[in-house]
Amino acid sequence: MPAETRLEIRTGGGSIRTYSLQGDETLVTSGGSIEVSGVKGRVMAHTSGGAIKLREVTGDAEAETSGGPIGVDSLEGSLTAHTSGGPIRINGISGQVNATTSGGPIEATFARGNAAGGLLETSGGSIRVTLDPTVNLQVDASTSGGIVSTDLPLRREGKISPSSLRGLLGSGGASLRLHTSGGSIRITSLAT
Repeated sequence: MPAETRLEIRTGGGSIRTYSLQGDETLVTSGGSIEVSGVKGRVMAHTSGGAIKLREVTGDAEAETSGGPIGVDSLEGSLTAHTSGGPIRINGISGQVNATTSGGPIEATFARGNAAGGLLETSGGSIRVTLDPTVNLQVDASTSGGIVSTDLPLRREGKISPSSLRGLLGSGGASLRLHTSGGSIRITSLAT
């Protein structure tokens, strides 16, 4: 098919893989994994029975699965990700992140210059976030089952507690909320 194609694929019993396309994609399956690579356009990926992997996507993305992990590598846009049965790993995202899971940890590395904020929330694991120390963000992190730690120069606000942290990175800005009921939260600095 032509590289510039608006794509919609729906299947009840198999995996979906797309590569090197330009145009919006809607990918839905009830019985397999979804893998997207080298796409310029908005991506909507939904599966009830497998993993979702997104790589080198230029555009906003939505990924939802009830039965597997979500992995995102190099996304120029915003991300909405939800899984009930696995971890979420995000590397190199330039936009806002809204990621939730009931069954695993979340790891997210924000791209250099990303000050869009978002929400990362899990009921079943730890959260590790890596941020550009030069951006302006308002950070609100809390856990019911561990500790919150950071090596960023946050200007703390409110009461100090081992299980919660509120503070400003730089002069503050968009809100980044981190919450887990089942682990610790670690906020680290992006390497220079």
